[in-house]
Amino acid sequence: MQTRDEYQRAASYYDLLLSRGLRSIRNNIRTCLRHYGAANVIDLCCGTGEQLRMMHDDRMLLTGVDLSGAMLAQALKTSPSSIHYLETDATRLPLPDNEYDGVIITLALHEKTARQQQLIFQEACRILKHDGHIIIADYSIVPERYDSALVGKIIIPLIERLAGLDHYHNYRDWMDQGALQGFLKKHCHGKLSLISPHSKGCIQLYAVSKVKDDPLATTLRQIQQQFSAQDNRGALQ
Repeated sequence: MQTRDEYQRAASYYDLLLSRGLRSIRNNIRTCLRHYGAANVIDLCCGTGEQLRMMHDDRMLLTGVDLSGAMLAQALKTSPSSIHYLETDATRLPLPDNEYDGVIITLALHEKTARQQQLIFQEACRILKHDGHIIIADYSIVPERYDSALVGKIIIPLIERLAGLDHYHNYRDWMDQGALQGFLKKHCHGKLSLISPHSKGCIQLYAVSKVKDDPLATTLRQIQQQFSAQDNRGALQ
């Protein structure tokens, strides 16, 4: 039995609604992969492929994976033929081990069940080369600041609720389990580097590698210190 395509209706106007808001994240992902010298890159849950289209001039081999045929139809309409797309489940990728030096997962995990999140991340680690990087962005713990609370506790939940009841329940579970920080603390066993905060700190962008030379706890403490310093500066102004 074919799985219902939950993006059947939204695919045609997805970029119109979200492209501008995601531009800074996508620019930083592109910059990060350039910095790491990535040559073979795959975007898991790639949607309409906008992230890949931004990178097609960077001499990278680019692949997008999504389960939504409607989203991939939009991607194929607007992408150059050099970008390859696969309509498949990111929890069970028909791809070899150690194939890619860049794996992108952008704002995809929070809308999945906990089991799906785990399987997607495991697959990302499996297809990643030993010296490659997973670039991951998603909702994070909301910083204790007024502007962050407005975005993270009012605007984002409203957007997620409009996406559908199942989608919203998965989002709530994601936040209740510690959001992106909690997920990475549980599943990441290599090096973790914070690249940049977005949306008043309510979205975080990380680079993850298999190399175990940067303990997660240290990175999380640095993040907490960063937000504390920002709060202190705000109080002094």
